[in-house]
Amino acid sequence: MGTPKGAALALVEGVPEVRIRSMMGEWLVYFRERYIGTIENGRLFLKDTPASRVCLAGMPLLAPHFGAKPAFLAEGLDAAHLHELFLQLVP
Repeated sequence: MGTPKGAALALVEGVPEVRIRSMMGEWLVYFRERYIGTIENGRLFLKDTPASRVCLAGMPLLAPHFGAKPAFLAEGLDAAHLHELFLQLVP
């Protein structure tokens, strides 16, 4: 089951310089044209990188789908916090 486009857009609504791109019913998330994560099953997952390990230390590291590399589940963050986080992940 894929995430509807409206639901995916709602997760990143209000965050400047973000775009999403469809991929097999789910969504790739780009910030400043750099891939930073996915939206799967209505949840935002951010790539596991050295920078994200520092910034997202309190967030759970889960596989977005069976067989996927673990990624940080970013929940409960408003647009301002997401933008600040994305700025740290993509300087």
